[in-house]
Amino acid sequence: MNSRYLAAQAFAKNRHGNQKYGEFPYSVHLDAVAKLAEPFGLDAMIVAQLHDIIEDTDTSFNELAECFGFTIADAVNYVTDVKLEDRAKRKLEINQRLAALNIEEEAARLALIVKVCDRLANVRSSSQSSPRHYKMYQNEHPAFKDAVYRPGLCDGLWKELNALIIGQPEAILCK
Repeated sequence: MNSRYLAAQAFAKNRHGNQKYGEFPYSVHLDAVAKLAEPFGLDAMIVAQLHDIIEDTDTSFNELAECFGFTIADAVNYVTDVKLEDRAKRKLEINQRLAALNIEEEAARLALIVKVCDRLANVRSSSQSSPRHYKMYQNEHPAFKDAVYRPGLCDGLWKELNALIIGQPEAILCK
C-alpha cells in the first residue's frame, strides 16, 4: 500500500484513539469508507481515512494541511460537521455547504466522493445492527441526495445506497 495512505491511516488511528464505531474500534469504519473510495484513487482513500478527524478529535485544519496538503485538508474540512448540538441543524448546514461545491475543484470532488462512501458505509452497518440509525438515514436521504449527488460521480455507490435506503436503485438517475 502507498506510504501516503499508510501515513493517513496511522495518523487517523492514533488521533481517534479509543473511539468506537458501535462495538468496534473506529478504524473499522475508516477502513470501510476507504475501501469504498478505492476506485476513485489514492487521494479519495486518504480523505476517507481522515474524514472525521477534525470533527471528532482535536486535530486542526492547519495541522492536517501541514501533514497531508491543502487539497486533502480542504476536502476533509468540506465534510466536517459544525459543532451544533442539534443533528437536524448540523445536517442542514453541511447539506447547504455540500450543495454549493463545484466538482471541478479537486477538493470538492474528493469531498463529495467520500461523503457518499461514508454514508454508504454507515447505512450498510446500521441496516445490519442499528434499526434506529438505519431509520435516521432513511429519513435524511432525500436532503442528503439533493446536496451530494452529482450526475456521473459515484453512480454505482448511489445505486447501492438507494437500494439499501429506498429499495429503488434506479431512482437516483431521475433526480
